[in-house]
Amino acid sequence: MTELQQTEFEILKQFVAICEQLKLCYYLVCGSCLGAVKYGGFIPWDDDIDVAMPRGDYRVFCQRAAGLLPPHLFLQTNETDRHYPNIFAKLRDSRTTYIERGTAHLDMHHGVYIDIFPLDGYPADADEQKRFEKEKTDLKHKINCIYTNKLDIPHTLMRSMRRLCGHRRHTAAYVAQLIELCSSYPLGSSELWCNYGNWQGVKEYAPRRQYAGGADADFEGLKVKIPKEYDAYLTQKYGDWRADLPKEQQYGHHYYTVCDLHKPYTDYIKRKENRA
Repeated sequence: MTELQQTEFEILKQFVAICEQLKLCYYLVCGSCLGAVKYGGFIPWDDDIDVAMPRGDYRVFCQRAAGLLPPHLFLQTNETDRHYPNIFAKLRDSRTTYIERGTAHLDMHHGVYIDIFPLDGYPADADEQKRFEKEKTDLKHKINCIYTNKLDIPHTLMRSMRRLCGHRRHTAAYVAQLIELCSSYPLGSSELWCNYGNWQGVKEYAPRRQYAGGADADFEGLKVKIPKEYDAYLTQKYGDWRADLPKEQQYGHHYYTVCDLHKPYTDYIKRKENRA
């Protein structure tokens, strides 16, 4: 493991320990699931960890984790860090720095992290899907006004227009609205489960049986859970996931301005409020 991977792995161990203590359901997802199945841990060139939890378990984790985590770990949500612009949580190491390009300007916690995504239901009716997607997309566009990552010219112009409309001033309200919208389809009555926080269209909603009670896997020697039908899950997301990527595509997809594993992010930015 690289030093960054080791730091993230230590966070994952704390997450898994709390889930086991509270008897909460979780799954390694996205590239972390692929890494567990194909490599027994990190994809060699990957640099993040993604986990997902059914909404009910996610809520319990968010409510109780703060009292169980070691002092250096901070559970970042739209409620614990008011400038945080995502609909999912991050578990961050306050002793480190990982300032990403698109959010470097935000007065929020910027430690090394793992992503924790809630799983929600997805409407099965086609007309309801269209209505839902329209409302969700509108909110996502408003939230995206806060980011400063580079876009192509048409999307840059659209983001500029939305900023002129004042959307950037109401990010926290839009995040709360999007969370409410996505969680309005309970898992118990939904045949389709969805990870809205990592939204990639049809790749992110699947029959609930793909997740079910999960399957056991090893991740760098740690016993973890992955989706029960992990072959179907990985095939849906990555196609022929058993094939190796060409060398030119073997790189991470997170871009940072500062990564320092030995100094806290507060050495690089001064927060207006000490919430960590």
